[in-house]
Amino acid sequence: MGNDTSVAVRYWISTDHPSDYPDLEGIGDFRDELDRDYVSLVRGRASGAGGGAYLLVEIISKLPWSHIVQLLIDGAVYDLIKEGSRSFVLRPFIQSYKKLRDRNQNRRFYLSELRIEFQDCLLVIHEVSINTIVDNLWKILPTVAEHFNRLTLDSGERPVEIHVPVVEDPDEDRPCRFRVLAHVDETITGKGPDDYFGHWGLVYDRASTVKVYDIVQGLLLDERFNTVEEYWRDLSRKAKARMKS
Repeated sequence: MGNDTSVAVRYWISTDHPSDYPDLEGIGDFRDELDRDYVSLVRGRASGAGGGAYLLVEIISKLPWSHIVQLLIDGAVYDLIKEGSRSFVLRPFIQSYKKLRDRNQNRRFYLSELRIEFQDCLLVIHEVSINTIVDNLWKILPTVAEHFNRLTLDSGERPVEIHVPVVEDPDEDRPCRFRVLAHVDETITGKGPDDYFGHWGLVYDRASTVKVYDIVQGLLLDERFNTVEEYWRDLSRKAKARMKS
């Protein structure tokens, strides 16, 4: 089936035997299924010791998010959006991913991050527990669409990146009030899927700024947030500063 959506899946398997690691059960079928429905890439690597496996998925659509927003608000099915000759199709990926997940229940298997790149916006959905992303997409995407116009700055600029979610760091020594949850060595115990509907992190290009959106209040907060990389970088800087003092 031809459509305007492509998929890249990169995954890492924790193992003591990097030269001969136990691959995911059913990964060949998963690769073939995605090949039938998308321009796709599926690539695995060994990563450290242990027994878990995590995936990073990138989806690219030719459609603008601002266009999909209106279709979702009008009641379009979130995983299969078509208008004329153009389409945004998630359903085959979701079905194939769930089959792969079910075949690997004997290991710690999860999707750590889903990045959906539209023509005008990058939507990044982060894992908040174990396997919460795909099971909550049916609610996440329509909710982002519903609130999208409220993410506009006074200048009229809309975000070029939306991170779902960001959470408040309770650590007294936190480098930043809000941040993205890490998928390893995380110290925050989240609320599970409810976190998706608390706060989002926003990036604006022309204004060269970042903000946090409070979903419950429907307000843009004058707060910045840290990505995982920025969080570890800031912690490292603070540790080095303490060592020098």
